[in-house]
Amino acid sequence: MIKDYPLFPLPLVAFPGCRLPLQVFEPRYLDLVKSSLSNNRTFGIVTVSSNQSSGDSPAFELIGTAVKIVDFNEQANGLLGIVCEGMHKISVHDASLADNDLICASVDEIASEPVLEVPTEFEDLVYVLDSLFKHPYVETLGYPMLPIDEWFSDAAKLGFYLSYLLPFSNDIRYRLLSLEHPIDRLILVQSLLDDMDPKDR
Repeated sequence: MIKDYPLFPLPLVAFPGCRLPLQVFEPRYLDLVKSSLSNNRTFGIVTVSSNQSSGDSPAFELIGTAVKIVDFNEQANGLLGIVCEGMHKISVHDASLADNDLICASVDEIASEPVLEVPTEFEDLVYVLDSLFKHPYVETLGYPMLPIDEWFSDAAKLGFYLSYLLPFSNDIRYRLLSLEHPIDRLILVQSLLDDMDPKDR
């Protein structure tokens, strides 16, 4: 368990391996970026909860992703732009507000999922991902171009990328992040894509 680990709650879901562009303007998060860069440390991105109907509801979901900053620049609007890359999933406990107004917590690193080949029935999802990589927005994120064959060898990596890049709601993305087995994630992604296909209606 890591104590006093800084968190960045956002209305989105970060995934291991995936790159996430952010604009940073609040002083507490500018301090977080500066500290992370100078010390080469990660921080946690957690998803703002969609159901905060009572005062007892958590402000954010308790499974998140540790990220590192891989690029930064000053944007045309004068704000700091950063690109974060997901490292691994984390489980959050005992969150509290630090003196600098950052939310910090005790976190456990969630063990990496097993590296499994993509089952034959999900091989078409590799080609879905390949087409997503050619989208102009995705190209701006600077992913290293891997041979398409490499995606067939890691079902967890394929599932994380599809979960992040496909147009799913945050609730669905969080559900996908929370799954513990890569094949379960591919099953759900395929089911969601089938529901989106007008030919199936």
